[in-house]
Amino acid sequence: MSGFWTTMAAVGGPVGAVLGGWYAARATRAAAVIGAEAQKRVAETAAGPEGRLADLAVLRASVERVDQENARLRERLFGLESLVRAFAGYAAQLAAQLGAHGVEPVPPPERVDEFHRTGV
Repeated sequence: MSGFWTTMAAVGGPVGAVLGGWYAARATRAAAVIGAEAQKRVAETAAGPEGRLADLAVLRASVERVDQENARLRERLFGLESLVRAFAGYAAQLAAQLGAHGVEPVPPPERVDEFHRTGV
């Protein structure tokens, strides 16, 4: 039984980290593409005031869209982080419960020890 929870803790932490990294990378790529697109449009229409106003509207819409996406990604990342913390606490309680009954739990993987030492 303890092997199952140890495996779940060992898999849950890295999965959460990978998903968080994927979401952050996705937002960064989107922001870079939008920024480059906005800069290109600003350079193309720098001569006319009407063009500048149009570019400003495009830029504002792009920034708003990126801000909304970042907010959604941060919420999802926060949820994953809290799930990993809750699961780590639960696994620690199970290990303590096993130890209280004289059963030596399987030692956690190195990544789990690192998490407990650093919190990251």
